[in-house]
Amino acid sequence: MKKLNSMVAALAILALGGTAGFVAGCKHMDSDEHGSAHVHTYTCPMHPEVVQDHPGNCPKCGMKLVHKD
Repeated sequence: MKKLNSMVAALAILALGGTAGFVAGCKHMDSDEHGSAHVHTYTCPMHPEVVQDHPGNCPKCGMKLVHKD
C-alpha cells in the first residue's frame, strides 16, 4: 500500500511538472484583427535612428529607450 501511494505521488509530481513546463513554454502573441504578430519597438529620445525590439539603454548615450508605437 505504501508503495502504491509513493507511485501515485510520483505520477502526480510528473504530471504537474509537465503541465508547468507546457504552460511556461507557451508564448502569448499580441495580434491585430488580421492575426499578425504586433512587434513593439523602442527608440532613444536623443537618437531616433536607434531602434530595438526590446527595452534597454541607448548604445550611443546610455539613455533609457522609450516605447514607440
